[in-house]
Amino acid sequence: MDADQNLLKYDLQIDEQGQTHLKETAMWAKFIAIVGIILSVFLCFAAFFMGALLSRFSTNPYGRSGSAAALSAGFITVFYLIIAVVFFFISLYLYRFATKMKQALQTADQLSLNQSFQNIKVYFRILGIITVLYVGLIGLSILIGIIGVATR
Repeated sequence: MDADQNLLKYDLQIDEQGQTHLKETAMWAKFIAIVGIILSVFLCFAAFFMGALLSRFSTNPYGRSGSAAALSAGFITVFYLIIAVVFFFISLYLYRFATKMKQALQTADQLSLNQSFQNIKVYFRILGIITVLYVGLIGLSILIGIIGVATR
């Protein structure tokens, strides 16, 4: 799309079919967001449970704890908590999109419509950043694997 091309110039509007699609999208987005928030809370509990479980297994029969095992238990707890927080905020932005879109469609409120689009923009931005990081991590892993095999 060219920079000088403006969608408002063409007087685009949300017709009945578009409104139906947006209403159904908001309904499913709200469902997915609520499930995501619940799963992020469970992930927080799992973070502390897994950390406690690993630290319990890190003790040897003589009652001394292994520092490496305790360190890895703490790392896993922090790692799970980071994932849970990120997942919570992703779900929160999706939930805000759904509620603002539903409100905008019911009241024909332009501000709510703009806020819903802003929330879905942030949602996709966060997912895009996570995707770039994930693909970069995979590429780095492949590169390290190739270097490891080549140096044998």
